Amino acid sequence: MKRLLILLLALSALPLVMSAQDDFYLRKAQGYQREAEYYQKKAEGHRREAEYYLKKAENYQREAAYYTRKGDLDRAKSYSRYAENAMDDYAAQLRYAENADEKAAMYLRWAAEALEKA
Repeated sequence: MKRLLILLLALSALPLVMSAQDDFYLRKAQGYQREAEYYQKKAEGHRREAEYYLKKAENYQREAAYYTRKGDLDRAKSYSRYAENAMDDYAAQLRYAENADEKAAMYLRWAAEALEKA
């Protein structure tokens, strides 16, 4: 009789355990989704920074061309170097954006997997 009672209690508690497990995976998926949103915003920020550096490089190139026309080659050389540095920063920001996009995709994949388990 005791065994039957214990078995009935265990079976009646089974839906609660299953519900808690489903809730766990749902919360996990929501957490992964928040992380993905975070990295997507981070990627957007890096792209904005990249645009900033590209504009800076264009301005430096204009300045270099101006000083070349004026015959001030030292200053033209300096501005050319500034333009190269700005282009390096531009490329770095694009790499950072790509890495953030990859992380966002990874977290979205994990969220989808967690939802499949829920």
